[in-house]
Amino acid sequence: MSIAYEMFKSIGKKPCPPGAIRVERCPLVINQESEDLLSSNIFWSAKYLQAGIWLIPLLKTAFRHKNFRTDDRTIPKVEFWKKLPSPPGEYQEGIEEVDIVITVHHMVVLIECKFRSTLQPEGSRNARRDQVARYLDAAVFNYWPDSKTSRQIYFILLTDTAEEPPILSLYRNPRKILENLSQSSPFLDYEAISHTLAGNIGWISWKDLLAILETSARKRLPPIEGMIVKDLILYLKRKVG
Repeated sequence: MSIAYEMFKSIGKKPCPPGAIRVERCPLVINQESEDLLSSNIFWSAKYLQAGIWLIPLLKTAFRHKNFRTDDRTIPKVEFWKKLPSPPGEYQEGIEEVDIVITVHHMVVLIECKFRSTLQPEGSRNARRDQVARYLDAAVFNYWPDSKTSRQIYFILLTDTAEEPPILSLYRNPRKILENLSQSSPFLDYEAISHTLAGNIGWISWKDLLAILETSARKRLPPIEGMIVKDLILYLKRKVG
């Protein structure tokens, strides 16, 4: 569903409640609290913007102890609901679908978006591990650098909460990560990987993202990018502001 339709089309076109069927005055069935709707609207527009406008400030907010190039004019590669195979091993949990995967330079950034919902705990969808553990394991299996690459993996949880969810905080402990990795490759040092990943776990709120865009809007941006940023601000204020 487009941003324009959700925000401006109202006469006889109001969204139906979840589970409703099409009727004369309610022809469109959407859920305004859908995290997929919010995520796709925001990141579909953001993927046309230079990294320095939104991605780098997002990373600096999620990882305050790290340095990132602030004037980066690269256009990041943004992929939606990317399917990552889980590694072979004791868990055998199949395919993971990550909301947003961003690739820029040597970085792969996995973003899990939550809006009016929480992370899946252990036992959900018949999985033995919670959602964070499954995503980190799949990320290592699919993206961890080999002898030919120097990628860095980052995982960010984006929520509508005022504080970082406790389940995410657990994974700032390398031991928690290590015990949840499949360790399927004999050539990787999983203990070292766990220590690196523990420092690459980040959290940010939708309101933080709104503040980032508002800061960027006060700078001198190219006309088209400035228009995109203003539209995103208007939309996020409607949703979470």
